[in-house]
Amino acid sequence: MKKILAWVLALSLLLCGAAFAEEAEEVHVKVGVVGENNEQWEQVIIPTLAEEGIIIELVKFSDYIIPNQALAQGEIDMNAFQHYDFMNNWNEENSAAYGVTLVGLCDTLIAPLCIYSDKITSLDELKEGDQIAIMNDVVNEARALRMLASTGLITLSEDSTELATVADIAENPLGLEFVEMEAALTPTAMKDPAIAIAFLNGTHAKDAGLTNDQALLVEEFDFDDESMHGIVNNIAVRADDIDNPVYQRIAEVYQSDEVRALFDTVYAGVYLPAWEAADETTEATDEATEAADEAADEAETEEPAAE
Repeated sequence: MKKILAWVLALSLLLCGAAFAEEAEEVHVKVGVVGENNEQWEQVIIPTLAEEGIIIELVKFSDYIIPNQALAQGEIDMNAFQHYDFMNNWNEENSAAYGVTLVGLCDTLIAPLCIYSDKITSLDELKEGDQIAIMNDVVNEARALRMLASTGLITLSEDSTELATVADIAENPLGLEFVEMEAALTPTAMKDPAIAIAFLNGTHAKDAGLTNDQALLVEEFDFDDESMHGIVNNIAVRADDIDNPVYQRIAEVYQSDEVRALFDTVYAGVYLPAWEAADETTEATDEATEAADEAADEAETEEPAAE
């Protein structure tokens, strides 16, 4: 009887130990996101990594201000809502105060800025004095102004920087009035009778049920133009965590074929997969370089023609 009890006790301890070890192996990661469009996390990344013992918790924010503060203060482990220009601007303005620098763990998506309206069907219909809802963060405001300048509706001063503001508008023939606000508010502002058009970021446009096809103007993106990489979205982490193997694994799953498939379904007409386009550009560049090298080698081996 004592032997049986001893065996049962030993087996119980073994099972408890195994359960404790399994629990101890779990790694919990808090990811800050903005808005409700998180299908890549909820449908693919979270369930995939849960099988590997990486438990992801989404921490949802309603604006673009708090997620970086939360990351810098260690309240979350990473965030996925911003592009490189926004992150770099945050670093310039806040890194010294927080003692933290944020870096991009990986490229995620491209969310073109769009102009929407429920009152007009073309920018040609804008009238003198019409009001425009525009985001008030310096990076996205500059993007919006450059878009509008490309149409000829306004002209920016020659000495304006890449972070142009409304104050940098040199010519405004229609006397358009710019109503600056937090990016999350522009979809609601569009419904205001006084607002003729509104600039919407991709996340907020999708939350509002809008697609790029409904926009009056969509921001152009050229992967061959390296200067445009700044508007590619990323997963941001603290610089000291960039080599964390768990975080690197999260990046791998984000850039998987399963997530890529969502861009053809759930995110069709709103987002583009940043990593795939980058890979295609790199591959095309490599192929072009290889072809040029082969042509040069052939030219060198050819004998000069007889005169």
